[in-house]
Amino acid sequence: MHKQFKNDWPKFYQQLQSRKAKPVEAILPGATEAELQKLEEILGLPLPESYKRLLRCARGFWLRGGTIQFSSGHPFFHNFAKLEELTPRQLQTLRAKGGIWPPPSQGMLCFAEFFMEADGDQVLFDVSGGLQDGEYPIMYYAHEDNPPSVRKLADSFAQWMDEFLDYKEWS
Repeated sequence: MHKQFKNDWPKFYQQLQSRKAKPVEAILPGATEAELQKLEEILGLPLPESYKRLLRCARGFWLRGGTIQFSSGHPFFHNFAKLEELTPRQLQTLRAKGGIWPPPSQGMLCFAEFFMEADGDQVLFDVSGGLQDGEYPIMYYAHEDNPPSVRKLADSFAQWMDEFLDYKEWS
C-alpha cells in the first residue's frame, strides 16, 4: 500500500515511512474508475480529483491505531432526522448539549473518521458551495463539543492530506 502512494502522495508517503502514521492497518484495494463513477452517481455530486486519487491507491485504511479511518463505508452524507422525529432520549441529549438542530454538519459529506479531539469525530467535505477549483473545503466535525461544532481545516483535500499528520493534536 505504501508504494502506491509514492507517486500520487509523496509527502504523505514520506510521513508513512517516518512512522508518523504507523501502524497502517485494514488496507483495502484501490477503487477502479467504474467504482468511482458509480460512487459519484450514488452521491449525486462530483468528488474532488484529489480524493479520487487517494481512493485509486486504497479504498480504505486505518492509521494511528484506528484514530484515523478511511473505509468502504465512506463517503456518506450527514443527513439528520427532523426534530419532530427524534426519540425522547435524543431530545434530552440535544437539550443537554444545547445548540441547533440539525447539527451544523447537516448536508456535509463525511470521508473519514478522525479522532483528533474525541472518538467519533469526523472530517467532511463542505459541499454546500459546490466544487471550488475542483475541491471542497475540509471541515472537522467535533461531535463532543457543547454544542457540536464544525470548523475548517483546509481549503482542499490535497492540502489536508499534506498537513493532517502534522497537526499539533497528534504530537
